[in-house]
Amino acid sequence: MRARALLYVIPGLALLSGCVGTDRHEGFTATGPNSFLYSARTSTVMTENDDGTAERIRQGWLVAALQTHGMCPEGHVIDTRRLVPGPPTPAGPQFSNGGDILYAGRCTTGAPPVPVVPPPPQVRG
Repeated sequence: MRARALLYVIPGLALLSGCVGTDRHEGFTATGPNSFLYSARTSTVMTENDDGTAERIRQGWLVAALQTHGMCPEGHVIDTRRLVPGPPTPAGPQFSNGGDILYAGRCTTGAPPVPVVPPPPQVRG
């Protein structure tokens, strides 16, 4: 009788294990033949830091998005990266739980290089 009861419980546990969600919320837009805009949502798990594990994961997602859209087979460059904070909650802005990180980039081949503006000379007085 116990064996039969376990057979009924175990399939239910297997179904519950499939309910795990994902923290991967992203967007991709080709802004030109060799340029793109990519966004990834942050959360308490996928923090907005740009030097940790979450950023390495997002960079992998970005490469996968470029491959899916057939862009930048020889590599890419991120020109700008910025955090767009999420809207405040009724309990206050401190509970908004992150926002979106926007990456504007371009392919390393086939796109003109971005001009580098030298810093102004220092004036000593």
